[in-house]
Amino acid sequence: MNSLPGDREPLPLPLTAIVLCGGKSKRMGRTKAFLPYGGTTMIAHIVEQIGEMFSKTLLVSNEPDLYEDFEHDVVKDILPYRGPMGGILSGLLVAETEYSFVIACDMPLVSKKLVRDMTAARNGYDVVVLSHSSGLEPLFAVYSKSCIKPLEESLFAGTLSVQDLIGGLKSTTFKYDESKYDQDVLPPYFNINTPQDYSKLITKGSSSVHQFPEKRK
Repeated sequence: MNSLPGDREPLPLPLTAIVLCGGKSKRMGRTKAFLPYGGTTMIAHIVEQIGEMFSKTLLVSNEPDLYEDFEHDVVKDILPYRGPMGGILSGLLVAETEYSFVIACDMPLVSKKLVRDMTAARNGYDVVVLSHSSGLEPLFAVYSKSCIKPLEESLFAGTLSVQDLIGGLKSTTFKYDESKYDQDVLPPYFNINTPQDYSKLITKGSSSVHQFPEKRK
């Protein structure tokens, strides 16, 4: 259930932004983080959009040398190629804040207003995950440090499903309401997994949410 305070927290928010830089990208055939987008790359665009919103931004990667030109700290996956759960764990272990906002590098249509609304609903929960008509987006979510031990246990047990993990935590869903957020053809949680997705982004996402300024409440 969505729950928002009367007044917005001032920026930067007292959370860490954790950007998951992706794994082997088998379906895409090349590193998704460096796909051209908006005059730069997808990863650079996402960092530019949310970097100033948070007290710190961390990039999590199996290949940290690829991101050495970024001004933000790069965290190497402590369990390489173990999927997004390994990346979330690596980021949470390094984060200095109690809560972190996690986003995958293949979601360039990120909405600042949506991110702020989700982070505002974090108190009292281990996880706040975005939900919409097609399901949940565990890689567009807020995680607390309370998730570290369950993540470690799940990873060492060989359980790699983020959604299964969320089911065992004190979690809540933040329901996406398209009437509250500017969007054109594609929603802000649209993610790129295949060349077809990338083509859809380029052809249909050119005027989507990232080009609109955040509305004042």
